[in-house]
Formats: sequence, C-alpha cells, structure tokens
Amino acid sequence: MEKQKSEDKPQKKSWFQGLQSEFEKIVWTDRPTLAKQTVVVVIITIILAVVISVMDSGILECINFLMK
Repeated sequence: MEKQKSEDKPQKKSWFQGLQSEFEKIVWTDRPTLAKQTVVVVIITIILAVVISVMDSGILECINFLMK
C-alpha cells in the first residue's frame, strides 16, 4: 500500500480555530431569564440546606437519646 501524500488530505484547522467556531454556535440566554434561573437555584439550595440540617440534627438527637 502506498502512503497518501499530505496534499491529498484536507487541511486541518488549528485547535483554537475549531474552538472559536464551536464557541460561536453557543446560544446564550438573555439576562432576565438568567436572573430568574439563578434566583430559583439559590432558593432551592437554601431550602435543601435547611432540610438536610434539620434531618442531621434530628438523627443526631436520636442517636444521643439511644446512647443514654
């Protein structure tokens, strides 16, 4: 078998050019939607933190009660 010449192969883009072309395909959300989603994520995070903290305290109290 004969090796293909480099001129037969299509020119490869550099990595940065490929990255830039992919980056241009990204569809960014608008500012109001981003703000709403951020608020929702923060609220859910706080609620989950409180729930986990209450459960942790309850389990700890149960363990302390059983140890006495």
